[in-house]
Amino acid sequence: MDEQSLSIAADIAAIFLVVQLLLFTLIMAVSFGMGWWYLRKGRKALVLPFLYAQVYTLRVQQVTMKVTDAIASAPIGIHTTAEQIKVTAQSWLRGSRGQGN
Repeated sequence: MDEQSLSIAADIAAIFLVVQLLLFTLIMAVSFGMGWWYLRKGRKALVLPFLYAQVYTLRVQQVTMKVTDAIASAPIGIHTTAEQIKVTAQSWLRGSRGQGN
């Protein structure tokens, strides 16, 4: 490589670094600006949406708990009904045996 092509490559690299530095500086400035806005006004502006989010989360949790309780109570209810039927059938069998003798 000759000296001129290296000089062109160095110039392109320097321009690329300057553009990258400006882009990074712009991104950081926007980030700090948004942080400053949040600390000044955004906190007040975001209280209501966060409150709504908590309310909706609690509603979803409540519905989930109801569904979970319903699903969990199904086998328990089936077992309870089966035991009641078994006891009733045994008492009928005892009663019918006692009347027939």
